[in-house]
Amino acid sequence: MKDSFKLTLCQQGCCPTVEINTDTNQVIITDDLGGKVSLTTDQFKILLERCANVNGE
Repeated sequence: MKDSFKLTLCQQGCCPTVEINTDTNQVIITDDLGGKVSLTTDQFKILLERCANVNGE
């Protein structure tokens, strides 16, 4: 069973997507030109934590 979902982050003419697949523990970020970055869910959690901690720095 594939357990995944995709978020579309459209803003001012661009629509990058973030696809999260909990079965494979992967997060794939895709830009408008088809470029992709693949992260593990653990790497993605680290990214989110670091972004939250930047707040004003």
